Amino acid sequence: MAVPLALLINQQIKSVFVSQDLTMARNLARFEMEKINNTAYDRIEIGNFLSPDYPDYNYDVTRIVAYAQGDANSKESLKKITISVTKSNDTQIVAILITYLAKNVSYGL
Repeated sequence: MAVPLALLINQQIKSVFVSQDLTMARNLARFEMEKINNTAYDRIEIGNFLSPDYPDYNYDVTRIVAYAQGDANSKESLKKITISVTKSNDTQIVAILITYLAKNVSYGL
């Protein structure tokens, strides 16, 4: 009876740390996405960027911006923004958010 209970407690402790990692990674991704959503379309640069804004955290936040349709010279264009969060010195993505921003696109009639 003691062994199954010890295993259950061990799993609970592990899940607390995993949950903490997932929550922190998702919060950092959401914060970075909010910064993008509050930036003018023309000021969002195309490319891959490692955010220097989180030096006190054990995570790397990467922003990838690419044209999904059109380009810088198009009257109408669509940018795909991907925010990914990894633990520092690791390649496994812990959290990822994707959004699209449009310029001069009319919806509806």
